[in-house]
Amino acid sequence: MLLIALCFMLSALAEGCQEHGDHVVTCQVNKCEIVNSIEICTECKAGGVPIDGFCWPASSPPAALAGCVPGASSGVCTRCSSEGYFLFMGGCYKAGSTSSQTLGDSICETIQDGRCTKCKADGNVFQNKADSPALGSECILCSDTTGANKNTGVANCLKCTAPDSKEGAATCSECAAGTYKSPNGDTCTACDSPCKTCTAAGINKCTSCIAEYYLKDENTCVNSGGCGGNSYADELTMTCKACTTVHEQCTACSFDKAKGKPKCTDCGSNNTPRTSLDGTSTCVAKTIEGCQGAGTPTAKEVFMKQDQTCALCNDNSVSTPGSQGTLNCKTCTKSVSGTNPVCDECLEGYMKNSGNTCDACHSSCATCSLQDDKTKCQTCKTGFFLKGEAPNECILCNDTTNGGREGCSVCSNDSGFKCTDCKTNYRKKGSSSDDYTCEKICEDETACGGTAGACDATVVDDQGNTKHYCSYCGEDNKFPIDGICTTEKGTNTCISHTCGSCAAGFFLYMGGCYDVSKAPGNYMCKIVGKEGICTEAANNKYFVVPGATSTEQSVLACANPLGTLAGGNAYVGVDGCSQCAAPDARSDGGMAVATCTACGEGKKPSKNGNGCVLCSVKDCKSCKADEKCEECSSGFSLENDKCVSAGASGGNKSGLSTGAIAGIAVAAIVVVGGLVGFLCWWFICRGKA
Repeated sequence: MLLIALCFMLSALAEGCQEHGDHVVTCQVNKCEIVNSIEICTECKAGGVPIDGFCWPASSPPAALAGCVPGASSGVCTRCSSEGYFLFMGGCYKAGSTSSQTLGDSICETIQDGRCTKCKADGNVFQNKADSPALGSECILCSDTTGANKNTGVANCLKCTAPDSKEGAATCSECAAGTYKSPNGDTCTACDSPCKTCTAAGINKCTSCIAEYYLKDENTCVNSGGCGGNSYADELTMTCKACTTVHEQCTACSFDKAKGKPKCTDCGSNNTPRTSLDGTSTCVAKTIEGCQGAGTPTAKEVFMKQDQTCALCNDNSVSTPGSQGTLNCKTCTKSVSGTNPVCDECLEGYMKNSGNTCDACHSSCATCSLQDDKTKCQTCKTGFFLKGEAPNECILCNDTTNGGREGCSVCSNDSGFKCTDCKTNYRKKGSSSDDYTCEKICEDETACGGTAGACDATVVDDQGNTKHYCSYCGEDNKFPIDGICTTEKGTNTCISHTCGSCAAGFFLYMGGCYDVSKAPGNYMCKIVGKEGICTEAANNKYFVVPGATSTEQSVLACANPLGTLAGGNAYVGVDGCSQCAAPDARSDGGMAVATCTACGEGKKPSKNGNGCVLCSVKDCKSCKADEKCEECSSGFSLENDKCVSAGASGGNKSGLSTGAIAGIAVAAIVVVGGLVGFLCWWFICRGKA
């Protein structure tokens, strides 16, 4: 009955799992929820169970550690027998740890016997106040419209408070993005388009807008042309802003995407716009002094042309005397109307010659003493450092053969080399705020297009090192080929961002196509069939996915617990596994896990090979979870997850627990006592006879 009730509770709750999330492979369709901004699975494919919201094989160490008792057929837990775990929405969650905060801590405050007795207040759940709530239904998600014991949440609700009585609907205090809360908190309704977020119904109640729309007058959304003549569409805030926010005298303006700043285009009849090199716009008097901007940080970057408009010193597009600047000039001086300005200083990368024009330095120099000579740099461009005292050569920050540091993108060498920033595909490491080491996190130089891309394709090379390659390209018309985002897809079937199937000699792996004849493809696969399917793994660090088609991933790393889908079935690796055997094929839409034969980081495979665990328990043959023995060596018996000598436990060589032995002993005493009593009675009676 408990399992039936649990399945009913979950049936109308969950949503579709995020397309690129952790659960899309192993979770049942539409069985994901959001708790404290984290996506969880509430029902796994058969063979898996949710532990802390993630689907693990039912026989894995995390499931054993939680004490998950699986349901008869569905991918849920019906009970959590381990201390510190409680049942919630079909899964076991840990809470109350003193060492770190867990997802379970955002759900439950107090646990007793695998049941949450006090739910987290003012959060994503509320307390079920029924007299005897079913196990696992003590806390109800604020968005759970099915609920339990006639207690329900509110659709699209993020935070709520429990109903006052033992039955009823929660009161929503915060709705999900894109919805608005009714005055009494009983509904969360979707905003009207083009509102992205809103306060109420109607297109004039917006607080932010969908893509390509801008918030106007703090409540309506318009396209870029709808902001009005005296305002501009700000690309940074996605709002309409008045031109007077650029400068108080600005009457017409636009947004300069190249500079990322607004630009004034008209300042009325008495003034003219002045825009400096960095894109900062102001309104100034129509005079030589006004355009030069004396006393400002950008002084002398601009001069006045003959038509009384301002232009940058490097603007030589007009040949009229008095209106022509100098190419590549940074600052200049114009003293008399009708004469061209004289260049005072050249832009970075150029040097002024005797004719007051600008010659190019070597490409690495910011300033130099001789044009196009790499040994005559006075200062260096960003990304380089000066090798010794000036004039000298500028060295790339990541040139390790000349004193640079791997992955470094910004550096200095004033009093010893210091790296202040790392390349896009590297992570900063170090406690000092002005000197870092750089750790490589992606083999693609652009990190697959930055934050819009994903570098989640993990590959173990021939030296056992884990490397990360592109699984999704952030830029349009780029595809992950051999793990690098490129416009050259060859005959592979790819659309923008990812590949769907691969040509002969290539195979599909985590969104990209890999050439089997070279690295990194040959680290994973040895033989590829004509349809782009890997038929033999390169080594025992990978396994061939049973039944995979040309549009499915056909090889998987032993250590990948997220897995891949083939024929509707989920095939997963083992977290921390370094060598494995392929799982058996399934045909029921369930989950199958590889059998791990070797682990990394000092761990050992569990008895069934479904996990990697720490197992230093004395005389233990294999553990079911970290330091919890499952099978002892010969001559030892299992007691409370430890191994004891058979002699020390009273000659117990059977492997039975102490409790079982005690029960057998008591039964034996009863039998022997009964037999002795019977014999005494028999002989006494016979004697009397």
